[in-house]
Amino acid sequence: MNRTFLLALSLGVFLGPAAASAGPRDDVLQALGKCAAIAESSARLSCYDGLAPQLRAALATAPARFSGAPSLEQQKSWFGFSLDSLFGGGEAPQSTPAQFGGERVPEAAKPAETAAPAPPPRLDSITAKLSEYAKTPFGKFIVFLDNGQVWRQLQGDSGEARFRRTATDNTVTISRAIFGSYTLKLNDSNKTYKVERLK
Repeated sequence: MNRTFLLALSLGVFLGPAAASAGPRDDVLQALGKCAAIAESSARLSCYDGLAPQLRAALATAPARFSGAPSLEQQKSWFGFSLDSLFGGGEAPQSTPAQFGGERVPEAAKPAETAAPAPPPRLDSITAKLSEYAKTPFGKFIVFLDNGQVWRQLQGDSGEARFRRTATDNTVTISRAIFGSYTLKLNDSNKTYKVERLK
């Protein structure tokens, strides 16, 4: 697979979710797909070169649905998913479209930013009641929270949880731990279990 095709594929994945809300992005994606289908390398490169201005314009325009900081409810629904590892974790938080991807751009070249509202504080834990729980064939638990999330005890965790008979009588608190991991406490117990989010 050549590098230009991988670039087109990567841009398609990146722009794809936003394409439904932006017509120019649709056009660029369709054109990139046509370029990728060209077999002869110099013609394919010419096709990509011809799309460069349109591509820059499409990437510079942030879709409306991604503007602004995420609400507290959005943060709760995302809690437990490690998006940082997919999108360059370890960098300073980027909370505006103007900041996105600019960690290596020289300060002089960065566009001036308009004042943005302060993002809500980061969630460090959530508490929820169970709607159901189950055990895997290896004796590890899976909990289904009343907020729709699903968490699983890690295979390497040796603890054995004791749930109340009726699922809805159980409450869990899931907290951030070191190195991007998560721990779960069940009901009033101080015992912690290592968990990961499935849904």
